[in-house]
Amino acid sequence: KLRSELPQEIGVTAKVRLPPTQAHADAGKLGNMSQTDSPQTLDERMRCLIDCGVDLITVHGRTRFENKVAVGAADWDAVRQCVDSARAYSGDKNYPIISNGGIEHWEDVNQCIDKTNASGVMSSESLLEVPGLFNFREGEMTSATTARDLLERQLGYADMYLDYATVFPPVPGSLGTRGGSFNVIRAHLFKFLHRYSEENPDLRSWLGNPELCTIKQARDLLTELRSRYGKIDEEQLRLRNSWNNDNSWYRRHRRRNTQQQNEPLSLEERKQLTKLRIKKMQEERMKRSINSV
Repeated sequence: KLRSELPQEIGVTAKVRLPPTQAHADAGKLGNMSQTDSPQTLDERMRCLIDCGVDLITVHGRTRFENKVAVGAADWDAVRQCVDSARAYSGDKNYPIISNGGIEHWEDVNQCIDKTNASGVMSSESLLEVPGLFNFREGEMTSATTARDLLERQLGYADMYLDYATVFPPVPGSLGTRGGSFNVIRAHLFKFLHRYSEENPDLRSWLGNPELCTIKQARDLLTELRSRYGKIDEEQLRLRNSWNNDNSWYRRHRRRNTQQQNEPLSLEERKQLTKLRIKKMQEERMKRSINSV
């Protein structure tokens, strides 16, 4: 209906995840489900979208169950199947498909395109931590060669973001009334500084405190963080967890997933997963309520 109502010069795009399969269920990737409730195949999903008149499709190489604490590697082989299927069915050998998932470093861009034959790639989680990911000059630094470069890059992103937020402040109340628009700034700083806030729990707590609610206070926090690392030499920086790539924002759930493969969940971890599932159900219920109005 959207395609039929809009002028042809206005494009309609769609973004989808992979449909779950019985193989996903057998691998325990469907939560508490023992079998898939979606009989739709990859080919059927692509054909359906093309029949609706979609001009461009972005395919996230994970199922809807593979997110947050359940995230895993993106399935580029499945994305390649979507690319081949869409182009064969549409009759357009250049039908635009964007691949999403697994783009952590600049080097991943070409590897993904080679593997999937997609028209391009997109990133979300990585860009929240490294906004310069697609800038070739900065992208070369996403795998920083020194711990000092990595530290200065992330602090630089935080500084730059605060400069922009000063000139172009977030919409007031865009993330709730408690904390107001500063919650937007706070959320971005958490991602830029994730590696280092994990090593400085007092600063992490201060950043999350509602009483920290001005850009000046945020700059003071950055100054304090800089001072703590200022006299640490390269050798000592490399011994810290912040230098380990597994401690990036992008990989924050990966290490936990690896541990869970070998260790049973504790009672506290099971409670946390239950809370996440309940929260997700509440969010979905709220969306349905809004859509029904």
